[in-house]
Amino acid sequence: MHARARTHTHTHTHTHARTHTHTHTHTHTTPFHRYLACALILRGKVDISDIRRNIDRLRSSLHFVHWNQEGWKTGLCSVPPVGQPYSLLSLANNTCFKHSLTNLRDSFVKLYKRKAHLHHYTQVDGMDADLFTESLESLSSLIAEYDKLDTSFHGMPVAEVPRLKIL
Repeated sequence: MHARARTHTHTHTHTHARTHTHTHTHTHTTPFHRYLACALILRGKVDISDIRRNIDRLRSSLHFVHWNQEGWKTGLCSVPPVGQPYSLLSLANNTCFKHSLTNLRDSFVKLYKRKAHLHHYTQVDGMDADLFTESLESLSSLIAEYDKLDTSFHGMPVAEVPRLKIL
């Protein structure tokens, strides 16, 4: 009986990991999405002039938000990863992420309507069911902000938000 329970747990964990990877970690972007920021983190023997040249080549094909046209950050570490001459990690905040947030919100709403798993959280001191409603509102607001940035890029202008002025 004990061996069977262990096998079941292993199968459940494997299935959950596969589902999580598929639904929450991969996003697809097109040139029609707006970039908020990009970061390149390089390790190994890499020449900084090569990095700048490649960023300059990419810049014309990536569309950044109006308030962050210089949206690149670059990190360089001269120590290569073990077993490799170099590595590159690229991180980008892009309006295509709106679709992942929308899917997450929709999944949450389905569970929350049934009050599924809610008791696990409300048993904790300081947790209240109202916090879930507030979180849902916050997530919906974030989705709306990404949508507004995407919409402004597709030809429908959005009113310019006043920037802070340093006196």
